[in-house]
Formats: sequence, structure tokens, C-alpha cells
Amino acid sequence: MEPDPAERLILKLRAFVNEDLEDQERALFAALIAPGVARAYDDDEITGFAMIDWSSDRLPAALAEAIRRSGIRVVGLEDDSS
Repeated sequence: MEPDPAERLILKLRAFVNEDLEDQERALFAALIAPGVARAYDDDEITGFAMIDWSSDRLPAALAEAIRRSGIRVVGLEDDSS
């Protein structure tokens, strides 16, 4: 049986990080995705700690600027139930 889309994404992300990124890029990528990863865990103590540790105000300035310059936006994830 083929992995579902989420599993395929994780496999592709692992390959990307391990094969295509240099050490400094890996650290920046981790800072970028850490809040989403932390939300995947149900344990409030772990999630709360991780979210404090990786709050958006700790996003490296150079990475934040690169994101703004690139025009990357996350859209279509809002709750449309209102």
C-alpha cells in the first residue's frame, strides 16, 4: 500500500533536509517549521514548551527577511466555518 500524502510529504522533507541542505540551512529550516511540528503533539506541556521556545519573534531576522522578499504566504488554511 502506498503511503498517504502526509507520509509522502514527511519522507520528501526528510530527503530534502538530509540531501539538499547545508548545516546552516538546516537550522533555518528547523526554525521555520518548528511551530507546526510542535502543534502536531498533543501533550500540552511539550507543545507549550516548544511553542515558547520557537515563538515567531525568535525567527532569525535573515530568514524572516528572505521570506518577506520571496512573497511566500500560507493561504487556504483559515477556518471558513464562520
